[in-house]
Amino acid sequence: MPEGPSILFLKDNLAPFKNKVVKKAGGYGKMPTAWMKGKKLLDIQTWGKHLLLVFANGVVKIHLGLFGDVLINERKKVNRSFYLEFAKGEINGYVVSASKLKKPLKEVYDWRTDILSEQFDKVYVKSLIKEKQTKLIADIMMDQDIFSGVGNKIRNEALYRAGLHPMSIVEKIPAAKLNKLIDETVKYAKIFYRQLRKTGKHDFFEVYQLEYAADGSAVTMQFLPKTKRKIYFSEHRQQLYK
Repeated sequence: MPEGPSILFLKDNLAPFKNKVVKKAGGYGKMPTAWMKGKKLLDIQTWGKHLLLVFANGVVKIHLGLFGDVLINERKKVNRSFYLEFAKGEINGYVVSASKLKKPLKEVYDWRTDILSEQFDKVYVKSLIKEKQTKLIADIMMDQDIFSGVGNKIRNEALYRAGLHPMSIVEKIPAAKLNKLIDETVKYAKIFYRQLRKTGKHDFFEVYQLEYAADGSAVTMQFLPKTKRKIYFSEHRQQLYK
């Protein structure tokens, strides 16, 4: 599943389509697309894992889910779930979810939780975390209303860098450790994004899917009890608060 940095990188690559007029729109998805034909794509924004295409008469939210893909000026041999064609070039979505927002952007999204937004608010995010006192921090990190843009890669890496065990209970985590986790989450998301811009791929991991962590300690892999997602951590480095 793409994470916040991947969607922001996709936005960068879509920049040439900004202020261009849509000649044709379609796809096998449920959302009607005729309302975009002949309209100018005014802006491209992101919130967490959502790609947002802004028109004067509406906003399209695109979510790639687990297996979605967006190609620029390329097509696969399978049908497109969503597409926009311009005089020069096209945007093709495969296995993506596209929908038209029912309310204005500012009423739908809060950029204070977006880990790559200039509006990210650490104090606000910390207050949201503290409302989930009995939850595991590993589960909280995947809550898109708290850590918008965090996926499994960022979760694993941020917890490792913060020295925090994924099975720690929120109410038991010291304030300083929680602050460090938030800082490391944003820091690693920026590393992720910069590497994508530099090389087009991301493979800079210190614990995720590794046998040994960056500090040389053995990496443990477990399935989380609630979501059954794999989590990678170092028993040696990451403190458990329970």
